[in-house]
Amino acid sequence: MGLIQNIMFIMKQVLHQSLLEVKIVTIPAILLLSILATVSCKNKVDHKIEVVSKNKKPNIVFIFADDLGYGDVSFNGAKKVNTPNIDRLANEGIVFNNAYAPHSVCTPSRYSLMCGRYAWRTWNGHITVWANDPLLIDTTRVTLPKVLKSVGYKTAIIGKWHLGFGAPGAKNWDDLKGPDFNKELRPGPLEVGFDYFYGIPHTGQKPNVYIENYHVVGLGKGEDMEVVLDDRWKNRPTYLDRIGVPDHKFIGNVGARYDHDDLAVHLTEKAVDYINKQNEEPFFLYFAHRNVHAPLKPNPKFQGISEIGVYGDFINEFDWSVGQVLDALERKGLSENTIVILSSDNGGVKNYKASQFIEINGHKINGPYFGQKTEVFEGGVHVPLAIRWPDRIKPGSRSNAIVALTDFFATIADLNDVTLPYNAGEDSFSFLSELLQTKPEKPQRQSVVLDATSGLMAIRRGEWKFIAGQGGGGIHWDEKQNISMLPHKWNYPEDHGNPPGQLYNLIKDTSEATNLYYQYPKMVTELKAELREIEYSGRSRK
Repeated sequence: MGLIQNIMFIMKQVLHQSLLEVKIVTIPAILLLSILATVSCKNKVDHKIEVVSKNKKPNIVFIFADDLGYGDVSFNGAKKVNTPNIDRLANEGIVFNNAYAPHSVCTPSRYSLMCGRYAWRTWNGHITVWANDPLLIDTTRVTLPKVLKSVGYKTAIIGKWHLGFGAPGAKNWDDLKGPDFNKELRPGPLEVGFDYFYGIPHTGQKPNVYIENYHVVGLGKGEDMEVVLDDRWKNRPTYLDRIGVPDHKFIGNVGARYDHDDLAVHLTEKAVDYINKQNEEPFFLYFAHRNVHAPLKPNPKFQGISEIGVYGDFINEFDWSVGQVLDALERKGLSENTIVILSSDNGGVKNYKASQFIEINGHKINGPYFGQKTEVFEGGVHVPLAIRWPDRIKPGSRSNAIVALTDFFATIADLNDVTLPYNAGEDSFSFLSELLQTKPEKPQRQSVVLDATSGLMAIRRGEWKFIAGQGGGGIHWDEKQNISMLPHKWNYPEDHGNPPGQLYNLIKDTSEATNLYYQYPKMVTELKAELREIEYSGRSRK
């Protein structure tokens, strides 16, 4: 065969391999790119080709807070709580003023981060995964850790998983009780691209245990756990029919159970230990914190140190943890070539009882924004985001670009010269140029879709935000209507004096106080159509 025939034969073999198996080492990069450009024009193939940079790849540490509000950190204006280590990270890097968790609760946001895809596109939709639910991520799907592994990264998650274990039909799975925590828990984090996992399945829900890779830590012989089903589970044949959350009873010694007030310190020690063990290979550490999610139980050494009570103590504990990670990188000589990212999975919680709202002693948990976790109002989805990379990012930078947790997928792929396949990262847009301040004429992301636990959806584009119904769509109390906000109770009839949707100008009306639905019908029509198109097209990345 001639040269062209040989090359095409090689390409055919490559394109039939899975994403992670593709390794091109013999074809010069320029020639390869030329060939791929020709091939891609003729055929859309759902595989990516790696073009690896010759420069040393940066390490990546993603510190993911749980329920940390936009206003819970000093760099976003907090006055009643001090976060010096978080501020150090922000001051030495860039802060994004318009960062979004596209979902207002834990599980969907974590899915979006890992997959670059809105979680309402999954079978689970807008709902939280409980400890006994199956793995939400399809193991054949391209994920963020898989992308990084494909270009030579070691990958680890330490902390809160909250995306399920096992699968119907898999080994050690029971259709009613879910995965057996006494045996191997797979598929799980390792099947979606991580080399190592140490952490907890959930926050604030039994079983309160640590898991390392596939096994519960410290569960010895005669210390089995069993799932206890209450009366609500009667006549429910599968986990899909469940109402409520199952309990777990320990049989025998309960030595495997963790104490809530030890969680943050223990997981931080594990994260620092992981950093200390790294050598030449680039690594990705996803440090998924439990702070500041309830139960509010900081370690005793942090109790009583904040002027705003236990919530402030919890924030201080988280700030200490961030400092430990930064110091570990410094001691290891890794700071200059490590990207450190800090964000949150959703907005903060202002009430810990159904109808009791607290802005703790003048502390504004979500800063200037209205609403809270579970809701589609800004307080539920507008999150803090700071990124440090001393080698490349100008210290003290601020950006007003709209970015979402989904976008780290495409951004990190872009950073590593990875071309994403069509069926991966469907809702992810690279903001690498914004991060490095080599700005294109216009940002890649034009709008972001947001959703609440009830399924109520919204879209922000530029200064405008459209909500496709009334209320916030959360599970708490509706401050605007003064009525209970249980799921699916958000769509109030028009005869109550409410229009069928909400439109806000977020530049002029940060707190979403004035509904402009009837004043700007053209904008309502445009945003409603865009939301519908993104929802039903299966993707927003073209």
